[in-house]
Amino acid sequence: MTLFPTRRLGRTDLHLPVFGVGTCPLGDLFEAIPEAEASATLEAAWDGGVRLYDSAPWYGLGQGEHRTGRALYRRPREEFVLSTKVGRRLFRPRDRARFDGSKWKGGLAFEHVHDYSYDGILRSYEDSLQRLGINKVEILYIHDLDSGYFPDEADLLARLRELETGGFRALEELKSAGEIGAIGAGINERGMIDRFLDRYPLDVFLVASRYTLLEQTIFADELLRAEREGAGIVIGGAFNSGILATGTSGAGRYEYGAVPAAILERVRRLEAVAARHGVPLAAAALQFPLGFQAVASVLNGPSRVGEIEQNLRHFRHPIPADFWLELRSEKLLGDDIPIPAAALPETV
Repeated sequence: MTLFPTRRLGRTDLHLPVFGVGTCPLGDLFEAIPEAEASATLEAAWDGGVRLYDSAPWYGLGQGEHRTGRALYRRPREEFVLSTKVGRRLFRPRDRARFDGSKWKGGLAFEHVHDYSYDGILRSYEDSLQRLGINKVEILYIHDLDSGYFPDEADLLARLRELETGGFRALEELKSAGEIGAIGAGINERGMIDRFLDRYPLDVFLVASRYTLLEQTIFADELLRAEREGAGIVIGGAFNSGILATGTSGAGRYEYGAVPAAILERVRRLEAVAARHGVPLAAAALQFPLGFQAVASVLNGPSRVGEIEQNLRHFRHPIPADFWLELRSEKLLGDDIPIPAAALPETV
């Protein structure tokens, strides 16, 4: 078994493996995953050297955390890094007959409410530890506090104030007490890194689908600002919900839905360059974000054993420097976008 090298996470004392697993798909996002398959997937990840795992209460309304915990709770605690998220509390359905779990293909039958208050953050944290069966996590991310979930500006500002006057104090107390090593925020929408940094000295941003082989629009302003202010970056959604994994020949998704024609054409151009260099497009998608030194880790989200095995191979696939340079010459990457300098080392 080969472990992955680590990178320091921003200004913190944490060092993260450069490759990790996100458990959103194992919360039954796209399909209901049989329990044995979910267990085998996480087992294959561990056997493949993965030592960074991320979950959240939202993933399958508790399913993701339960499955993550069952895979890890008997492992030596010092051998892995674990993160989860706060900002939602789960509770039993008030009317079980009318419970609507349609946002997940499977998952568990619990309701949720957004709560960024002092008490809400502490309750979310303690509940997550119970679901995980593990009494400590290294990173807590503020989850889904953005314009996608709160499209009304007044509502978004009210939630930010709720965090500012209560929830952030709870996070700071947890960090000061040594309960967690880093405070972060999950980022789905452009502009949110700036809005957080204007208010809070966060340690890390988990950026989903906004810094990928397809999209780098937040690099020049938000990501560089985060780096200047000492915040580390973890990348999720490196496949943009699937299209960079399947390519144009598969039934890939983009932003969890149909693929727009302009995106499909850009993927075709990426595929053409990749084919000329003998590089799997998925390998390039997984390795690209680490060209930026502030990126500590890239998360992949497998739901089957075959997917994690393939992602492990792709992450370790050697990619020649000429491939990245041709992407620049074809204007598929901007000249200011950092590219991986060399193949990733295979051992710690």
